[in-house]
Amino acid sequence: MKAFLAALLLSTPSAAAEPALRDLVDKANKALRGDSSRGRLLMTIETPEWKRSLEIEGWNKDRTFAFIKILAPAKERGNTTLRRRTEMWVWLPKVERVIKIPPTMMHSTWQGSDFTYEDIVKADSIVKDYAHKLLKTTKEEGRTVYHIEATPKPDAPVVWGKVLTDVALYDDGSAVPLNELDYSERGELIRTITLSDIRIMGGRRVPARLECAPARKKGQRTVLQYRELEFDIPLDESFFSYQRLQKGES
Repeated sequence: MKAFLAALLLSTPSAAAEPALRDLVDKANKALRGDSSRGRLLMTIETPEWKRSLEIEGWNKDRTFAFIKILAPAKERGNTTLRRRTEMWVWLPKVERVIKIPPTMMHSTWQGSDFTYEDIVKADSIVKDYAHKLLKTTKEEGRTVYHIEATPKPDAPVVWGKVLTDVALYDDGSAVPLNELDYSERGELIRTITLSDIRIMGGRRVPARLECAPARKKGQRTVLQYRELEFDIPLDESFFSYQRLQKGES
C-alpha cells in the first residue's frame, strides 16, 4: 500500500482486455481466501456512541463453504455461523439454539457490523454476477493498479447497482484488492471498503486490514485486522457440517 508512486498512465479499455479483466477480479477476490483457508482476526465495530471488538476464527473452502466462530469476548464466545453453498445457519450457545437465516434476513448485519449475511453467502458474486469494464490503469513502483467498474449482468440476483473497485497487480503476478465502492441501483454510494496493510501472510501477499464504512452513517465503521492466515489447507465438506455447528467445534 505504501509503494512509491512512479508514474501515472491512463489507458483506453479494449474489448480484448475483458476476459483477462474478469480473471484479474477473480484472482483479487481470492486473495484472502484461496481455494481453502483458515484465519484469525479482530473485528472492531465503531459508532459515534460506542465501540466493541470481537476475536474471530474462520475457515473457508471453494468460496461456497464457511465456518466462522466467535472466540471473544465471553458474552459472544461460541457464537458460530455456518455457510453451505447458498444456505446459512447460526448457533447461539447461550440459548442452545440453531437459527437458519432466511432470504429475508440476508441483508441484516452480521454480528452488528457493517457486513451482512449476504456478504458471506455471495463471496464470489463480484466475479460471476457482474460485467467488468476497465476505466483506467495507474502504474506504480512494482505494480499496476486497475480501476474497474462492475455492473450487474441481466437478471443477476445482486444487491448493488454498480461496484467500483481498484485491483493492484504486482510484478510477481500476485493480485490484491485495494478498495470497493458499492452503489445502489439509483446510483447512491452506500458503502466503501478500503483494504490496506498489505503484507505476506501464509506465503501470500494479502491486505491484512479491511475497513467498511457506510456512506449514510457518519462516524461508523467496521475494521477487520487479520492476525493469522494459512491457505490451501485440507478441508473436507464434512468439516462444514450441521453437527459441528451445534457442537461449536473447530
